[in-house]
This record gives sequence, C-alpha cells and structure tokens, in this order.
Amino acid sequence: MKNKSALPDADWHAAFDGSCSPNPGRCRIAGVLRHLPTGASFQWARNAGEGDSSDAEYQALIALLREMERHYQAGQSVRIQGDSQVVIQDVLGTASRPAAVLAAYREEAQAILSRFPDWQLRWVPRHRNQEADQLLRQPA
Repeated sequence: MKNKSALPDADWHAAFDGSCSPNPGRCRIAGVLRHLPTGASFQWARNAGEGDSSDAEYQALIALLREMERHYQAGQSVRIQGDSQVVIQDVLGTASRPAAVLAAYREEAQAILSRFPDWQLRWVPRHRNQEADQLLRQPA
C-alpha cells in the first residue's frame, strides 16, 4: 500500500460521504469522481441498506474505489478525500486500535487501493467535502 503525502498533480480527485438516519438506521452513500486532465466527472448517490455511520462511510469509500477501477488507467495518480476520521484512519492503519467490526470493509478497501500505485487518502472537515455531502442529502 502506498499513500503518498502529496500528489499536487493528481489525475483523479475523488470524494465520498455516507450517513445513516437514524444512526443506526437507513444508510445512504455518495461519491464524486473527477478526471482533471479531461474534465470528465462522475457523481452518484444511493441508498445502501441498514447499518451505522461507519458502515455507510465505508460503503461509500468502497463504492467510490470500485467506480475508480472502471475508469482508471495505469500510471494515473489518485487523490481521495472523505470526512470520516474513523474510516480514513482505519484504512491507513493510523487508528489507535483497529475496529474489529470494520475488518471486512478495511480489507476490501485496502485491496482495491493496492491496485493504484499512486494514491492519497485524506480526511477533510465536512465543510471541505461539500460536493459529496450535498449529493448525499438529495432525496432518494
């Protein structure tokens, strides 16, 4: 797994978000994927079953990574952001204690990320993740 600290000229910028209402409850996930050299953009939001906020955030990240796999070409760099510290620290292995209940999600996300040689996954506050957050809040 390679998580570069800076990708100033990333080919792909992506954002994900997930939420539950109530928590736990009905999950909804959203993602935005943008290819900077061509301007191509892909956005989606959908319901994702039942769970808690960590389930929703992980499902959103994994769905985004799967979408990325459909468009990615060898040698491209990827920058991904989300507003869930729990999920991002869990994937990166920087959490003080990995959550056992999230292990299957973590393994799947890490497996997909391993297919991208140059990637960055970083936490941003919700106000800097507005595009994915707004998609998430649109009516189903």
